[in-house]
Amino acid sequence: MKRQAYPAMLKWQIGQFFIFLGLILLVLFYISDQVKTPEYGYFCPGLLFLLLGGYLMWLGRAPSTPSERFRLFRKREKGEKK
Repeated sequence: MKRQAYPAMLKWQIGQFFIFLGLILLVLFYISDQVKTPEYGYFCPGLLFLLLGGYLMWLGRAPSTPSERFRLFRKREKGEKK
């Protein structure tokens, strides 16, 4: 495993954990709301964990690969510059 890839992978895994935790808290809030006694103590942290997890997963995403769509044109441009 590359040393540089590890922090990005760690952010992704922590983000997944926070999303999972946030979803559990939001489900608990939904259940409490169905019995007509909403517990906002589940809603607020659940929403914050969900947003934090999404942000961490967005930071830890893998870089996109370059597109091969116009590779012939790019080769010609590189040849003309030299």
